[in-house]
Amino acid sequence: MSGTKASFSDGVNFYHYLCPPKVADLPPSELHILTEQGTQFGGGLESGSYLQVENNGYALSDDAEGRSNKNTEMLRKSTLAKLRILGAIGELAHKFNTFHLNIDIGAALPFDEYLSDQTDLMQQLASTQSFRYRGRVIELEPKAVKVLPEGAGLVQWRKMQAMQQGQAHQKSYIVAIVGHRDLTFLIFRQGKPPTGEPSGTVKLGFLEYLQSIAQGVCKPDNPYLYDALLRNAESVSFPDQPGKEYSLLERQPKAEAYYWEQVRHHLSEKFASLNIPHYEVLVGGGTAHTLLRNHLDSYLNGLPGADVNWLSEMNQEVSSVLNVAEPADQARFADCYGGAKWMAIKFGESVPAANSASSSSNRKKPAGTSA
Repeated sequence: MSGTKASFSDGVNFYHYLCPPKVADLPPSELHILTEQGTQFGGGLESGSYLQVENNGYALSDDAEGRSNKNTEMLRKSTLAKLRILGAIGELAHKFNTFHLNIDIGAALPFDEYLSDQTDLMQQLASTQSFRYRGRVIELEPKAVKVLPEGAGLVQWRKMQAMQQGQAHQKSYIVAIVGHRDLTFLIFRQGKPPTGEPSGTVKLGFLEYLQSIAQGVCKPDNPYLYDALLRNAESVSFPDQPGKEYSLLERQPKAEAYYWEQVRHHLSEKFASLNIPHYEVLVGGGTAHTLLRNHLDSYLNGLPGADVNWLSEMNQEVSSVLNVAEPADQARFADCYGGAKWMAIKFGESVPAANSASSSSNRKKPAGTSA
């Protein structure tokens, strides 16, 4: 499941937000229509995820459906990061009816984009003083603004846990995340963040598996195929191919074997370049924890010097703190939550709980948004 995942802390409680990562341009004519609808019939801009930044309008999340939308399956995530982050902050403001935010902002980018685009994104976010969301003006006072590589949240959480348990926290960590779009491999030598190769991100996530299973049948992003896979259906059919039914029982094992071989080959090249005798592997991402779990567990436990950590305690914390019930979703939110918790501790201060907010005069200092 691809999506914009965000975790907020007000110094007392944590909250989470998840939405599709789609963004669509909203032309002035449609903005005018939505404004008029709100005036005459109710609803309008307030009824959907509509963002206005400077003189431009955008439809986000489900409201981008049916429009010529952009998403990060093909684009660089940094291209839409600012808009998606402001949309998540807008939802926070809308939910708690508070429209003046004194806020720390954190974001995560794929490693290669982190190296090239982090400074520009931080400047964009730090310079944003106001925007409109759901027709309301939201004023920002950005304080700390941080951009981390995807996967750093897992390491920050693990280091905090090690310190609390009296363990050595400056040891070396390897982060292996397999998500919806990307496979991320990061090396934190003695706990220090990576600066280049062999750390990196490649497009070997769940989408690669979908491309294999959809070959000769449909496009990889076909919603009927995705729904059939989620339901563990034995077959799938499509409205534009009446009378045809495709067996998934035959396709899935072959597609999974082919996909795993690609992942295994990539990881083998990365691990072969290591010169660290002992390290802890932090495994993250929804695809790693579901489709590839058995493959990865067998492979990683066969590596000399590797201590494999599936972060079960972190997932339990995500479940209890963010109220995320599904184990796969806990794994998907883990990196975001780890980064938000680190920011809340490093930059946070005691503030009223967000669920006590009732007016726009209340100032909040939430932290931690993951693009």
